[in-house]
Amino acid sequence: MVNDWRGFLMNIEDNKVGVVAFGVKTGIITFDDDAVDVVRRTFKEAPDLLKNGDILCITEAVVAITQKNSLHVRDVTKDIKDKLKLKDDSKVGILFPIFSRNRFSMVLKAIARSVPKGKVIVQMSFPSDEQGNQIIDKEFVKKIGKKYEDKITLKDIGKNRFKHPETGVDYIEVYQKIIEEQGAKAEIYLSNNLQDMLDNKVNGIIVANVHSRQDTLEKIQKKFPNSITLQDVCSDPKKRAYSEWGLLGSNILDPEKEVIKLAPRHGNKVVDDIQKMVKKEFKKNIEVIIKGDGAYKDPETGIYELADPVSAFGVTNGIKDKNRVGVKTKYLMQKLYTEGKSKTEIEKIILKEREKLLKNKKKDSFVAEGTTPRKIENLVASLADLVSGSADANTPIIIVRNFS
Repeated sequence: MVNDWRGFLMNIEDNKVGVVAFGVKTGIITFDDDAVDVVRRTFKEAPDLLKNGDILCITEAVVAITQKNSLHVRDVTKDIKDKLKLKDDSKVGILFPIFSRNRFSMVLKAIARSVPKGKVIVQMSFPSDEQGNQIIDKEFVKKIGKKYEDKITLKDIGKNRFKHPETGVDYIEVYQKIIEEQGAKAEIYLSNNLQDMLDNKVNGIIVANVHSRQDTLEKIQKKFPNSITLQDVCSDPKKRAYSEWGLLGSNILDPEKEVIKLAPRHGNKVVDDIQKMVKKEFKKNIEVIIKGDGAYKDPETGIYELADPVSAFGVTNGIKDKNRVGVKTKYLMQKLYTEGKSKTEIEKIILKEREKLLKNKKKDSFVAEGTTPRKIENLVASLADLVSGSADANTPIIIVRNFS
């Protein structure tokens, strides 16, 4: 099958095919590996899979593992305790955590262990977390006469617990159990009002949402300075394991030994090193992305895939912070067809307009109307995640071709 794909890819006529994305198997990757060497040995076995202009996407987990960027829950607990100056019997508040066992259960365990004789108060946003995972049914909120600015207690909810539509998990129950197993008392409620957390008179607050963390932190620190985000935890470059993203982008690596994998660090250096290696050894000019979660929103559940702080942890300069813009073909086709132009004339004009748009980069021009400009890195990382990560296809490298 691999040989069939190689033949197919080698014989593609570029003028007949648009964007192509395919996964590349690398074999098992461990702490003993190096990310650049992983790419080198993979394409040494199949050099014809690479082509000038390709975008090579490598999953963030591979980079983090090869950086040995993991730590034990006890290390996280110590950092939290030190940063918030918590005592064993302190009260610590957690604001707006995401509902994910993979992403947050180990982090919650570490937080609870920082106050083993104290209390953990969890304020969950509703009706869903930042990623769109529902925690309560919208109709039930109306039924009990609550509004989105109100506080909803577990007593208000009663037996009407909402279970995750995909996993069937009751996250209130899961999070409560994790806290209590560490010896701390647990209080969980739903509220979008920051004042409800301040009313608890906690000793420290951890802002746990991902994309709106700075906004949440700024608002809470005006009234309660002893507050941090997850990005502030495990972010010290003096430590053996750390990331500039802190605990953002972390997930479970070994649940039995309680090991957490952090997000990769210094991603831009890694992608530059891979790019230089490919140029030197394979004589190909490519771009490289370290991909995180793709920015995909499921139309049925409303779940937003991006639990990482960014969709790309490292991007080479050729595509970094650059938008993909395009000509709205159907608008131009209809306009030119109405003017009596032939198909051949229409094709030539559209090609010329596209070249002009790419050169001038005027996103507000008529020919670009209806096409939303987005960063190339976000689009490609999302595409790569759908091909690899979301399908769990055991292909940590994705090649994206003909993307312009």
